[in-house]
Amino acid sequence: MTLKRFLQLWTHRYHKYSHIFKAHLAGYISWLHFAIIKFRLKKGQELIAIIRTEHFGDIVAAEPISRLVRSNNPNAYIVWFVKPAYHQLIDRNPHIDETHQEFCVTERQTLLRTGIFDKVFALQFRNNNHCPKCQIFTENPTAQRLGINVFTYFNFGNLLEVFCKTGGLIAPSESFPGEDHPRLYLSDQDRSKVDGLNLAKPFLVVHCQSNYAPKDWPQDRWEYLIEWLIGHYDYDIVEIGLKSNLSLQNSAYKNLCGQLTILETAEVIRRASYFIGLDSGPSHLANAAGTFGIILMGSLNDFKSYNPYSGRFGRRENAVFVRQEGHPCADMSFEFVRDEVAKVLNK
Repeated sequence: MTLKRFLQLWTHRYHKYSHIFKAHLAGYISWLHFAIIKFRLKKGQELIAIIRTEHFGDIVAAEPISRLVRSNNPNAYIVWFVKPAYHQLIDRNPHIDETHQEFCVTERQTLLRTGIFDKVFALQFRNNNHCPKCQIFTENPTAQRLGINVFTYFNFGNLLEVFCKTGGLIAPSESFPGEDHPRLYLSDQDRSKVDGLNLAKPFLVVHCQSNYAPKDWPQDRWEYLIEWLIGHYDYDIVEIGLKSNLSLQNSAYKNLCGQLTILETAEVIRRASYFIGLDSGPSHLANAAGTFGIILMGSLNDFKSYNPYSGRFGRRENAVFVRQEGHPCADMSFEFVRDEVAKVLNK
């Protein structure tokens, strides 16, 4: 072994094991925090954990579960586990008493093994229970028993129903037992930030890149579509997302990628006349915000056709799915998508 390789190996081990140590320490510190909380609860008042840590579209889709758990446990102290990047989606939810910003899967394992929580509703399965630094996965026994995994989950319903079933909240054959439209909890600060963007003219929001390449539509076709929209309709076009891969120079096009928080993005979408985008996190924001969605979808892995949405998008009351069943999103031609979009806008 060369000196360089030796140093690389031990540097990797140092970072890995120091991370694991911090995770265990964080777990016991969290246990102490919740032990104090539990000590202060009234007799018979339960401490409940809901675990849905990622991704932000999934957390938005799972929001009705907060209302279901609160309805079933009106006096409980309810804690939602989430990755720090997404805490804002939970912080102002009036049905949740506390947001727990999870350090990593190992911290959660350490905390849950103490038995401090009276009930735990784990809304995710193995694919969402991975820490790359600790190099571990944690299983969800309920999901394992039902056969819910990354290859099968859409066989069990939309995302909300899948999460309920992995959490043991409903039976495998049941639908969500309540109001299933997701909600957002926006603040005056979110609205004030968007006021400052001066989006006065009626506009369409577009979202052109997901976090999973098989869901995407090619860059050049997005550019053709946006140029066509600007040329044929009296709307400005506002792009949102983490980053843009488009090369557009047009006064009617505004790129806000990477400039907004999740909830500020939701407020932009709420003000838009239409949302045109992919099956991705922002489309769940559009569903919750009540903005009509034109969603470009294709087959996904083993799912030739699927519907991830609950609420008004899920019932097609406020959305149109643009797809050719059995084909990935990238197979759809510009002409096909243009014509489907025109059917909506021409109404």
